[in-house]
Amino acid sequence: MQIGAMNNPMLDLVTEIDTFAELGFDFLDLALEPQAAYAKGIDVNHIRQVLDRHNMDVIGHTAWYLPIASSFPDLREAALREMELSIVVFRDLGVKKVNVHPHTNVPLAQVDWIRDQNIAALSRLCDITDKFGMKLMLENPSRDYNRVMELRPVFEAVPGLGFHLDVGHANLSSPYNRTEELVASFIDRLEHVHVSDNKGGDDDLHLPLGVGNINWRWVVAVLKNAGYDGTVTIEVFAEDDDYLVMSKNKFKKLWDEVPVGEPVLVPEESRHV
Repeated sequence: MQIGAMNNPMLDLVTEIDTFAELGFDFLDLALEPQAAYAKGIDVNHIRQVLDRHNMDVIGHTAWYLPIASSFPDLREAALREMELSIVVFRDLGVKKVNVHPHTNVPLAQVDWIRDQNIAALSRLCDITDKFGMKLMLENPSRDYNRVMELRPVFEAVPGLGFHLDVGHANLSSPYNRTEELVASFIDRLEHVHVSDNKGGDDDLHLPLGVGNINWRWVVAVLKNAGYDGTVTIEVFAEDDDYLVMSKNKFKKLWDEVPVGEPVLVPEESRHV
């Protein structure tokens, strides 16, 4: 299991990489977004040198707000071109896994129409990543496409699409944390995991682990007992890096403690948000 951290795209990327290396992270979860990490402004060779200097791997994270299922065809096409630009930069950086978020904010559109537009966009992007030897991963957002019944038709329509589990999102807009059922349903596609804490409801707070109401021992047990041993990003957003390191150490400690094959039974109420 490798543990990484995500850059703040408003801050200098080289400084972010240097900091994460000093803090002991294994890889960079590269949010390729404006202002300071926009794909068109990235010096790929320099960033590759910095990553190599720290022996640090990198995973690609595209902008969650690009409207790839917009009801405006030109806007949808522009969003997909931005995605394609990011994918090329990721390829040149040696990235093997790239995430994408479904687009759901399409006023007045029918649910089926939105799903079909997302499927068309994801199929197009998958064709590109496949050609480059990369894996495209769909992340469960905090609202729509956060349930098995919403995600399954997309995965069935796009066979090469991987699954990117966000545990914090699974705890939102739901009467309980959906991590267990998402892992059980899509473990064969699970490529990457994001972890951050929150207090349920609708607010994606990106709190340090242990500050919200997610039972992290239970989360680790779910992942390990499903056979997952891949990359995990600590997606904690705080000005003080101590909270990021604390969360990394907490997750690593739990990962080392929880034995494979021995589920950690948690009272049902502790799983509810």
